[in-house]
Amino acid sequence: MGHSTARAALIYQHASAERDRLIADALSALVDKGRKSKKKQDPKRKGRAGDTPD
Repeated sequence: MGHSTARAALIYQHASAERDRLIADALSALVDKGRKSKKKQDPKRKGRAGDTPD
C-alpha cells in the first residue's frame, strides 16, 4: 500500500474495514426500506408495467 511502516498499513486497513462495514450497513438499510415501501404500495403487484392480470 505504500505506507511507511507496517503499523501505518494496519491502521489504514482497520479504518478501511470499518468504513466498508458502515457503507454495507447503509446500503442494506436502503434496500430493506425500499422493499418494505414497495410491499406497502403494491402488495399484490397489480397494475405494474409488464405484469399480467390475475
